[in-house]
Amino acid sequence: MVANGGTINWSGKCHNIKLSMGEYVWNSPMLLIQIGGANIVLGVQWLQSLGMIALNFQELFLKSFSEGKEVELRGISGKPGKIIISNDMKNIIKKEQCGVLQNYVC
Repeated sequence: MVANGGTINWSGKCHNIKLSMGEYVWNSPMLLIQIGGANIVLGVQWLQSLGMIALNFQELFLKSFSEGKEVELRGISGKPGKIIISNDMKNIIKKEQCGVLQNYVC
């Protein structure tokens, strides 16, 4: 179920996807879904894996604990970024030789 109460069909599931944010790395299952405007959506299932969390939307951070250590994820402040489609993201990754997500065989 999604935020508006509707449902989205998913076409598959990938197990143990490495998700890295800064120095922190999580292994998480991912559902393959057809959506526009985002390459990845971190949903309730991922948030549940973090246990107790603290969010601050004014300062754009999330705090949690992982393996007994405090984890702090900070958002990028300033002007919001431009939403791009996945083909544009692929072109950027090819050109810059970097990216957060890599191709995975599921």
